[in-house]
Amino acid sequence: MAEQNVITSMLDDLSQEQPIQTALCIGQNLAQYDNNQSIQWHYFNVTEFLNLPFTQRYDLGFVVMDAQELALLSDVQKSQLLVRLRDLMAKRIVVVSRLQDEKLLRALGFTQLIDKTRHDSDFALWQFNILTYKHVPDWFNSKFWANPENWNKFRW
Repeated sequence: MAEQNVITSMLDDLSQEQPIQTALCIGQNLAQYDNNQSIQWHYFNVTEFLNLPFTQRYDLGFVVMDAQELALLSDVQKSQLLVRLRDLMAKRIVVVSRLQDEKLLRALGFTQLIDKTRHDSDFALWQFNILTYKHVPDWFNSKFWANPENWNKFRW
């Protein structure tokens, strides 16, 4: 598992970008790494999480794929877990994984936070943030829709 100071500094950085009031973690309980105790943490194992009804959307989801329980899952089960977390349960997700999970995480739209070529360990850090997931193209605004030069000239 990643060092305590790495997790603590990452939580500080993430909360500076966007405030974090609620967070859920899967694989390891991370409440101990919150220095300010400002985040309300909820810990779930895989079975509890997959059976959890959708009652609220958390500000942060943190998944530790190195944990014993998650290391035994197949790629399909990992995908189900991450898709449910991404689509329903969390606005922003951070995943600590092994290098072998790179294809799966890229396919689900995650971006890599730590460059794997910079260290020798079998460890990578990924994130998914719906607010920065896709850049809005320039053409996607009302300026280029439906021949704006004809507005107020013809009745559609």
